[in-house]
Amino acid sequence: MISLSSLWHSTYFLAQTGEEEAVKSFGIIGYIIMSYCFQKIYQRLGEPNAWFAWVPILSSWIMYKAGDETPWWTLGLFIPGVNIIALIALLSAFIKIVKKLGKNPWLILLMIVPLLNFWVMYHYAFT
Repeated sequence: MISLSSLWHSTYFLAQTGEEEAVKSFGIIGYIIMSYCFQKIYQRLGEPNAWFAWVPILSSWIMYKAGDETPWWTLGLFIPGVNIIALIALLSAFIKIVKKLGKNPWLILLMIVPLLNFWVMYHYAFT
């Protein structure tokens, strides 16, 4: 006979599993949207390897390259202490990319707001 407490625990487990799956699927959809927007941005800038936007480490490489920074900062992202400077260089590269597109770089600040970052990337990639 199934007790009420074991039934309640299994229901709780199923509810938690569904929540994790929703978070995973939202993460995958977000990755696809952002990678597609970055690919379109790199194509607009005339980068020959715009498909690098889909590969995690190579996406940093092409962003440094498109932003007129040395792409070797990508290796600096993996070195403790140096990674802070490499992140500042990555932000600088993104600002330069946005300026090349003729867009307002202050919109980058809106990318810290959840869900609004998708609109900002869409704006940079398609308008």
